[in-house]
Amino acid sequence: MKTRHTKAGFSLAEMLFSVTITVIVVTASMMGYVYLLQGERLNSTQAQLDVSVRMAVNALRHDLRLSAIDKIILYPTGPGPYSAISFPMTTPNPSGLLTYGTNGLIQWDKTIIYHVWSGQPNQLRVTTFSPRNNSLTDAQRQAQLASVVTTGNGSATFDAGTASTRVLFNNLVQWNIYPQRAVFDGYSSNTERAVDYQLGTVVLTAGTHLFKFTAIGKNALSSNYAIGLDTLVMSPCGVEREVEAQTVSAGSATPNYMPNGGWSGNYRLLSSCTATGQYFTLSMENDRWEESNFRGTGALCDGTTVLFDETGGSNDFIVALEGPGYAWQATTQTGDALGDSSQGDALRASAVRVLLRGSQMVSGNNIQLDGSMNYVCFMAASNVPLRIVAAYIAECSDPQNISVDAAPTNSATLLFNGTTAGYEIPADSYVWAWSASKYQVDRDKSYLISFLVDNVGNHSDAKCWAETHTNAPGCWILPAAQTPTTAMTSQANWSSLNPLAQTQLFAVFGLYTTCPTNGTFTSQIVDTHQDAPAYSDVSWSASVPSGASVAMRVRAGNQADLSDAPAWTNVTALSTAGSISPGASRFVQFQAQLRPDSSTWNSPKLRSVAVRWAGVTRAVDIGGTFSKGPDHGIWELTVDGNPLVKGCSMDMTIYKDMAVLNGATRRMISTVSMEMYPRNTGK
Repeated sequence: MKTRHTKAGFSLAEMLFSVTITVIVVTASMMGYVYLLQGERLNSTQAQLDVSVRMAVNALRHDLRLSAIDKIILYPTGPGPYSAISFPMTTPNPSGLLTYGTNGLIQWDKTIIYHVWSGQPNQLRVTTFSPRNNSLTDAQRQAQLASVVTTGNGSATFDAGTASTRVLFNNLVQWNIYPQRAVFDGYSSNTERAVDYQLGTVVLTAGTHLFKFTAIGKNALSSNYAIGLDTLVMSPCGVEREVEAQTVSAGSATPNYMPNGGWSGNYRLLSSCTATGQYFTLSMENDRWEESNFRGTGALCDGTTVLFDETGGSNDFIVALEGPGYAWQATTQTGDALGDSSQGDALRASAVRVLLRGSQMVSGNNIQLDGSMNYVCFMAASNVPLRIVAAYIAECSDPQNISVDAAPTNSATLLFNGTTAGYEIPADSYVWAWSASKYQVDRDKSYLISFLVDNVGNHSDAKCWAETHTNAPGCWILPAAQTPTTAMTSQANWSSLNPLAQTQLFAVFGLYTTCPTNGTFTSQIVDTHQDAPAYSDVSWSASVPSGASVAMRVRAGNQADLSDAPAWTNVTALSTAGSISPGASRFVQFQAQLRPDSSTWNSPKLRSVAVRWAGVTRAVDIGGTFSKGPDHGIWELTVDGNPLVKGCSMDMTIYKDMAVLNGATRRMISTVSMEMYPRNTGK
């Protein structure tokens, strides 16, 4: 048997099929790897773009925060958006702080310009002028900025020899700078106030400026476009001004009385705008201090009071002399609000002395007003009359410690109804008695009212009040057994007569006073924020009855508490508004002196005071307290036609074109938006 051997192998078809499969597998693997590389490259490029745009924005934000908002120049001119910005910078000192000169001003030593250069590719560039030429005007700096934008560098403008330019990155698509304007949305479902809202900053020079409030829109829920203002801060001194007291020079806005309290001065200024574009303009001077509410921290009343006057439709906070009114009442001193009546001729043929405890005395502070003409109210018992033979008023010998003795001076006889020394008060009734001439009462002191009761039955009981304070008697009696006389009743020294201290206060119900002969209102101290302000004048508004008067003193000093200022007694008082020369010192204060008419029943009413000084050119933060409500719109403030700036917002987009498969191109894009705030300073 023979074995046959055959040759086995791949046919050509099999070989071709195997090669084809291998090529397909390799190609697929290669394509996957290519796509992987391409994706990685795109991701890397995107990351680089993101980093580049953030680095650029962070650089701008860092530089801009070290600048001053009042020195920023933008390009092109107009309302924006802008594509270039110029601002100053200073080199920090070794401590990392800004460098100041001996004049207290920041030493700006560079001008930085961020600008776009349109080319192939586009670029964001930074041109630096170092050192900075601080003598250039704003117009020259605007021209310098325009030249840098046009030429792409600082080679063809002011101080070209100090300029250098560097590229932050290429392929810039778009760069926009937007100033954040002074816009306020007044809508609220309830009428309320937005307190201490900051609008922005503007540079104010000395003199009068126009503040224009324009309705620019409204919240979808608002029924109208109204604009309401309560107070406004618009001067370097930072003192609030009552907006309703300002001059409306254009448009329509009127004071609106807010009687429920909570609003400064109980008023707001309201403009009932009904469409966008409607406006009103306030004309206000920089710089001055206007006082119309008289409630500043540290203000002091001496014989005066600050009150809201609603008489005659004035509705103003005013300063007036205290009184007329009750200076003292038995119910207040004793704590017995109802009182009672003595019985059984308790006071027959007796002398009674009642102590009115003033602020300096133990268990005192019961005399509430100073006064120059005083009326004493005597009250009889509810069931029998009270017959008084004579009555007297005198100052207590000891202003601090309880004493029955009167001072040897400052005493007077009281005349009932101003005419008679004795009087019978009907049962359950009262009578007034006063001295023939004005008798001055000072709340810090204490006083004694003495009276002698007639020796008649059923005519010697009085209204009485139980003393609730321990160890604080307010009444003594010389009983009938001692046979008191008018001379004994009026004598100063009662302690030698061994009077009987009482736990009740008899007959004397109240002391009613007219205005004091003079009083003062001393204002808070105001910081002008100037080292050497040039004070010009003081003026005031007041209602002054015939025979009454208002005078004004103004003083200044460089210590915050005015410890270096002259005493008020050394300051000349002005009887009419006029020029002042308190010295070129930073802190200022006024004192108003008020005197009543000859009757002392009528006080002048001081309504407002203004102290003026020359303003200086300075960046001022504008803000205040504004009205909100269901009919309020969105409004914008401009000053002298210029918008306020709170800072800048910016958006930036950069790109890079990347080649991909099949000859195509993919554009990689990175976008960032950011807000930036320069330091608000006028230095």
